[in-house]
Amino acid sequence: MGRHLSALILAAGKGVRMKSPLPKVMHPVLGRPMVCHVIDAVRSVGADPVHVVVGFGRERLELALAAEKVRFIPQTEQLGTGHAVQCFARQLGTEIGITHTTLPEHILVVCGDTPLISRSTLAAMVERHFVEKPAVTMLTLEMADPGNYGRITRDTSGRVMGIREAKDCSPEERAIREINLAVYLFDTKSLLDRIFQLKNENRQKEYYLTDMIEMFSRDGLPIIAIKESDELSTLGINSRADLARVNRIMAEQIMHRHLEAGVTIEDPGQTLIEPTVEIAADTIIRPGTLLTGRTRIGGHCIIGPQIRISDSTIGDGVHAEFCVVDNVHVADNTRLKPFSVVLGENLSHSD
Repeated sequence: MGRHLSALILAAGKGVRMKSPLPKVMHPVLGRPMVCHVIDAVRSVGADPVHVVVGFGRERLELALAAEKVRFIPQTEQLGTGHAVQCFARQLGTEIGITHTTLPEHILVVCGDTPLISRSTLAAMVERHFVEKPAVTMLTLEMADPGNYGRITRDTSGRVMGIREAKDCSPEERAIREINLAVYLFDTKSLLDRIFQLKNENRQKEYYLTDMIEMFSRDGLPIIAIKESDELSTLGINSRADLARVNRIMAEQIMHRHLEAGVTIEDPGQTLIEPTVEIAADTIIRPGTLLTGRTRIGGHCIIGPQIRISDSTIGDGVHAEFCVVDNVHVADNTRLKPFSVVLGENLSHSD
């Protein structure tokens, strides 16, 4: 069995609760549109090409993602997740022909508003799917309060039977604690053979991708459900409060990685480091430090307090405080003058 894996990221929604003219997935998490973190995650498990379903604010989103080299799938009407995959299937057929030998063997479907999605969980999911060869491998989670998440229904032997959206649940189904995380890895042929059989016979009058699970079960196809253990990695963003929470969680995760790698961060609560920043061991980061973009900081530096460094390379042994540094190369052992603003220059230790 080959491992040709493609990804489909669902990103067409407006995000009404964000109260913004921007598409929801364009809102930044640590300096990048939240969907870019999802793109990075699916690429980390070998997905290529990556497709993004676009709808509301399509032109703005496509422009924002131009450098990501993804393929766009227009969804002019937002008629549900199943409809989004139907749009993908139609475009796939138009581009290469459904029977073409380059058709991806597996399709990873994820939501564009989950920037904390676990790369290690995705990797384990992909590996198991390739070994056991089910029609679909999906992620689930046990929650004490499942709220409005779709519930996983199983038979008496524990076999997955389907997913019931919360809006359509009976009281008995609402009591189920295992919920759907909307992360699926499909066998492409199994998916495409059935995707246009979806019906919109539900309260929302939408085409649910979740109904595919019941179809597979009905047809006797194997389904694997992997339970995620890290609830934080499953958080989706639907409001500004969610956005703030996810920003904080990702910032803490990044801080922890640097601390584990030998960087001293005196006050993590007053420090912000974007995910693209690299810092060598034995550097000290003091309060009020903001490190952004493609910044590289050497070892044995003292950075801060009260400094912003963006898209710069800082050598070993540099001391810098109360500064703004942007697009600069700073040589080893340089001491930047306090209260300086340094833009687009190469600095030696004598500066």
